[in-house]
Amino acid sequence: MEAPTDAVDAIQVWNSGFDPLGPVVCSAVVGSGRTVNYIDDGAAAAVPLLFLGGAGTTVRAFRLLEFARSFRQEMGIRVVSVERNGLGQTAFDPDVGFDEYAADVWSLLDTLNIGQVSVLAISGGGPYAAAIIAARPGQVRSLHLACAFAELPEGADAHMDTDAVAADPVAWWRFPADSSVHSIPGFVDSVIEEATRGLFAKGRDVPPDGLSQAFRLYESEPLRDLTSVQAPAFLYWGKADELVPLEQMGRWTAALAGREIVERVYPDEGHDVQYRHWDQILTDVKFLGARIVASRGGRTQLIVPAEETEFLATGGILGLAAWQKPADAPPQIFPDPKFQS
Repeated sequence: MEAPTDAVDAIQVWNSGFDPLGPVVCSAVVGSGRTVNYIDDGAAAAVPLLFLGGAGTTVRAFRLLEFARSFRQEMGIRVVSVERNGLGQTAFDPDVGFDEYAADVWSLLDTLNIGQVSVLAISGGGPYAAAIIAARPGQVRSLHLACAFAELPEGADAHMDTDAVAADPVAWWRFPADSSVHSIPGFVDSVIEEATRGLFAKGRDVPPDGLSQAFRLYESEPLRDLTSVQAPAFLYWGKADELVPLEQMGRWTAALAGREIVERVYPDEGHDVQYRHWDQILTDVKFLGARIVASRGGRTQLIVPAEETEFLATGGILGLAAWQKPADAPPQIFPDPKFQS
């Protein structure tokens, strides 16, 4: 006899699973014979987005952008990210540079049956993204670059004291007091976890070879030839960004000359536009520039670009309505619980 599902005097709770604690790291052997660590979060039929985080980040760094997870799911976007050489849980291989990494990424995407893909690079992920899209330009649906490094100016260097970073990895992630990231509950605490994971996931005494190699590549490798890339490109920059200044955006626009390019430059912002305007990046991935995410009166709307100026002039802001809430407002985890008895 089958047991009844419900008790006689029960309050029904509409929950059948756990809430996520961030992306699940998976492993696969790709065509090169190497094992890659990756995340794949979203429905199979959703718009695929290949995510490349900044220098020294692991695939779990994507969790720092999941403050807008529900919005991402509403937009129908599936995120795939492949951990880079020597970072996080990925073993260091001195023979794996930009192009080898790109080949492994495409091999994994083939395994996942992903053909056309949008590509997003943040900060130090830029050169890796360039190698990826140059390898198979015909499979790039759109390109999104958020304060993404391109290549060094002639005569410059990209020296990084990796020993100092290893001694205090959290300091490298420190944001100014006026940064918008401080409006995101739990962000600063999550940064500490990512900073330490990036360097110590394989053990305290493992040298930071992956980070060291990345900066050697930044110094020695020019930006890949992108003349075969025909996909539309979206560039997001803070005009006050001192870490990856606007000069770097100019290098991307020159490399992508002749393509459809949308530049979103934010006058008073620095090296955190990838967080403050993550909602717009998702919107561009979904609508390819046809909509602007903006809010007014506590309501988030996707408006057409022609309405942006008037919308902002009449009390609106760019981004999700959550950005309008006071930083000290208490979190509302269950603002309106509904139980059915």
